[in-house]
Amino acid sequence: MKTKILIIGLFLIGFIISSCNNQTKQKEVTKGENKIEVSEETLSNAAEVAKIESKKVCYVNNKYMGIDQIPVEFENKTYYGCCEGCVVKLKTMRETRYAKDPFTGNEVDKAMAFIVLSPTGNNDVLYFESLQTYKDFIKS
Repeated sequence: MKTKILIIGLFLIGFIISSCNNQTKQKEVTKGENKIEVSEETLSNAAEVAKIESKKVCYVNNKYMGIDQIPVEFENKTYYGCCEGCVVKLKTMRETRYAKDPFTGNEVDKAMAFIVLSPTGNNDVLYFESLQTYKDFIKS
């Protein structure tokens, strides 16, 4: 009886180990001296998880606030601010509505941006032109 349980256990362990092999095409990402293999599917999933809802970001402070912010309609787009002062700034100061994509350096309209938390912390956010430029940023 113990032999059967041992054989079944070994069979299950072998099955689990062999089923963990990822059959999807993988890309090699280099970070300094370390090489990390990342599949396109994993990269896409990570990017989608990282994306932040626009309405939870104060576009003036460039901070993730965690709750819905005040919507500000301007030129048929919606921007968000955390207080009445931010609402006024969004309506009157162009620089509060635009940012630079950290990967491409191109100007990004915050209302159209792919927004993620900054790796620097403090609830700071980064604005990307698109999902693709964010993926490129992760790979670099």
